[in-house]
Amino acid sequence: MTIRLHSLSSALMVAAALMVLFDTLYFASQRPDYSHITNTISELGETGASHARQVAFGFFLPVGLLVWLSLWLVHREASDKHASLMLLAMSCLGTGYVMAAFFPCDPGSPLFGSWRQQVHNVFGFIEYEGTGIGFLLVSRYLARQNATAQAVAFLVAGALVLLCLALLSFEGAFHVRGAIQRVTEITMFIGVLSTCSLLPRRQ
Repeated sequence: MTIRLHSLSSALMVAAALMVLFDTLYFASQRPDYSHITNTISELGETGASHARQVAFGFFLPVGLLVWLSLWLVHREASDKHASLMLLAMSCLGTGYVMAAFFPCDPGSPLFGSWRQQVHNVFGFIEYEGTGIGFLLVSRYLARQNATAQAVAFLVAGALVLLCLALLSFEGAFHVRGAIQRVTEITMFIGVLSTCSLLPRRQ
């Protein structure tokens, strides 16, 4: 039963990652003025966008729910409170996507805007901050088990996510924030997928 839950959890994370990849490419292709270098993923579902509802409830919401379900399955097999804390922190990745479905950004996703934009920004911060901290917790957990190489990998991933968060909050980096966000998303999904695969074996 543990092996089947472990495999299902990883499969759900792979499905979520593939959905982000293909839905981002598809909805971006529907907007000729969209740039993967400059524009954020949130802007695909911005207020007033032609496919805003499809992005919100056919892309963001399912991805967030898949991440939550995947981590919940791993949590069912967790044997200590430290593992539960790590998984709770990483569940912020799913929280960011779910809340983006209900609180779309303003056109252009500015740092400051309507109340809906501010809520969107707060949960975006929670998504990146929480996931980054989750990776640092995993790193410490693995270091205590003498899994040095894996611990270093999660340490680097956590630091990278937190660095990208800082850059995304810097207005001077807006011309490349789409690229920065994509690096962050790739790092987060690989890190959470690795946790879903690794943690049950370590437990």
